[in-house]
Amino acid sequence: MQTITDRTEELARELAIRTRVAMGNVAHAVTERAREQRGQTAAEYMGILLIVALIIGALVSLKLHETISKAAEGFVNDIKGGDKPKID
Repeated sequence: MQTITDRTEELARELAIRTRVAMGNVAHAVTERAREQRGQTAAEYMGILLIVALIIGALVSLKLHETISKAAEGFVNDIKGGDKPKID
């Protein structure tokens, strides 16, 4: 007959083994998923969107959008007036 201590040790050992096997399966699944080509295009688009967002953020933080806006407005006004655009 098993004592409570023996039974508890056996259950803990079984739980540890099952946990180890499950974690190994999870690690294997994650590794295999990372190697798949499926979803690669979406990841590349997300990278491009990140770069565009960083560029827009830099333009806004450096207040370059105002300079660009004024220059474009000047070009449009020159063209509307029939003048050759002046490049500074």
